[in-house]
Amino acid sequence: MTLLTVVQNASDRLGLTPPSTVMNSTDPNAVVLRGLALEEGKTLARRHPWTALQTEHTFATVASTASYALPSGFDYVIKETVFNRTRRRRMLGDLTPAQWQEIQSSLVTMVNPAFRIKAGFFYISPTPTAVETIAYEYMTKNWCLSAALVGQAAWAADTDTGILDEELTTLGLIWRFRKSKGLDYADDMQTYEIEVTNAMLRDGVRTRIDTSGVERDRIPHAPQVPETLVF
Repeated sequence: MTLLTVVQNASDRLGLTPPSTVMNSTDPNAVVLRGLALEEGKTLARRHPWTALQTEHTFATVASTASYALPSGFDYVIKETVFNRTRRRRMLGDLTPAQWQEIQSSLVTMVNPAFRIKAGFFYISPTPTAVETIAYEYMTKNWCLSAALVGQAAWAADTDTGILDEELTTLGLIWRFRKSKGLDYADDMQTYEIEVTNAMLRDGVRTRIDTSGVERDRIPHAPQVPETLVF
């Protein structure tokens, strides 16, 4: 479903004449819906760490190079997902400015690699001395796609598609439009909030909480020959 069809569907439910175009329209209602579609897209994307917006990034370090550019669309790193795959170790961080400066001033070299994200770069300490593979997951700011499937942080054309549930965007447009016109929007907003909450509860996999007090192995199933464990 594209930006155009989302706005057209919302217009139908609002009792408006569906526009034939959105981005280039001069129709007052279409102009309002265009702005609200942008507001809804940004707000919905920030409300929850949607799995559809979770992205993995890997890169190879360079000897004597401590900083590396963040990927396009980077919003924030997902905690405890940063690993040095070459050393098979989780990296410490994201370090605070105080922790980072303390490490830089210390005479002791850290055994486990650490990282800090600052000003669009991913910093590593100690500075790599060889080629190593770093991997982490992050949330992207790109909640919509162009017709060529290029990630975007805002609508740019009628043919753009949203990555998140289109029905949520449509419901968001309906209550936001009514609010912008000074109309009663309470019921529409309640319906929207219920659907967003349900979507968040369904999104991803929930960890099962064990209250039995029985210790369990970290490995779900014992390895079978010829499977091996690497430490």
